[in-house]
Amino acid sequence: MGFVRSEIRRVILFRKLASALVSAALLITIAGGSAQAYASPRIVKAVIIPATIQPGVIVRLTPAVTNLKSTRTYAWYLAGHRILTGKSPALKTFASDNGSSLYAIESLKFANKKVLTSRTKTVTVGTAVPPTPPTSPYLWSQEFNEASGTGVNSSDFNLTSPFGTGDGSDIGNPGWGNNERQWYLPTTAKTDGQGNLVLPALKTVAGDNYSCYYGTCTWKSAKLITLGKIGFKYGRIEVRAKLSGGQGQWPAIWMLGANQPSVNWPQCGEIDIAEWKGDLPNMLWGTLHGPGYLNQGSTTSIAGGFTGYHTYRIDWIPNQITWYLDGVQYHQMKASGIGGNTWVFNSEQYLILNVAMGGAFVGNQIGSGVTQTSMSVDWIHYSTLDGNGTLIRH
Repeated sequence: MGFVRSEIRRVILFRKLASALVSAALLITIAGGSAQAYASPRIVKAVIIPATIQPGVIVRLTPAVTNLKSTRTYAWYLAGHRILTGKSPALKTFASDNGSSLYAIESLKFANKKVLTSRTKTVTVGTAVPPTPPTSPYLWSQEFNEASGTGVNSSDFNLTSPFGTGDGSDIGNPGWGNNERQWYLPTTAKTDGQGNLVLPALKTVAGDNYSCYYGTCTWKSAKLITLGKIGFKYGRIEVRAKLSGGQGQWPAIWMLGANQPSVNWPQCGEIDIAEWKGDLPNMLWGTLHGPGYLNQGSTTSIAGGFTGYHTYRIDWIPNQITWYLDGVQYHQMKASGIGGNTWVFNSEQYLILNVAMGGAFVGNQIGSGVTQTSMSVDWIHYSTLDGNGTLIRH
């Protein structure tokens, strides 16, 4: 009997032990499952897009690394346009995508319904296409924004021609045909560092040694011409400039026919866009000169005179030229209004800016107290007008 009871006890103890082991295993399983079920999903490493993408290839992403399994979907953004590829981490590109920006967003949905997103860096497909520079509204312009002391560009202005240097004697026209007193030095025109080109006129000093048609030159000044460099035929020409006054000053913005060296004046034609007398600061002249019709001009008053900048302009079309001051018309000439003479303004002209001293136009007098003067030019703009306007480069 003792043996039987002993066996019974062993069986009962074994069953209890087995039951305890099963219970423990079950608790471990439940605990582990519970830990898995309630762990917070997170992204360990973000989704990756290739750094270099050639147009026309299929782009494949490297999915994000997470601590839990998830269902993944993908949205791409190509040049700002959204493209959905569902569960596929790949996108086909095309040649037309060259230069476009591209990035992707990977959405990860976990078993507990939580959704996380991972975004790639933004890359450029192929070689980025540089932006097209804005189209200039001008056929030609001079802004004079260079550093102080910069001269004009010799590809635009002729700095050595006898038609723009000296006293005119080298072209058989001493005093430039008007008894002017200055010796022209184109290279003295310099920028002031404030967006302007300054054309100075100064009394000569000992050591200058310029010999004019009347003896030792008493004045030196700046003159700029585009002859042989830049030519204009029709269009709109505008110059924003400021003058300084004084008796005997004769600044001008004007044009002559490009054929001047061969046909001379006035057969070449002259367009005075703007012309002033230093002792009449509130008066502006706009004039046309041609064979058989000289001094065909008009005047207008300038508000503020020489105290500020003003815009001087002509609108030039076949058989007609119109003058403006600060956008207001004050003169017009037509081929039909020159008494049957030849209209010589349907061909190329060149531009001139200068500050003359003395001469017939200003009464051959220079004020005794005048020792210097200048013309400051903010900009020069040349543009088409109703389809008219041709820039000619030589």
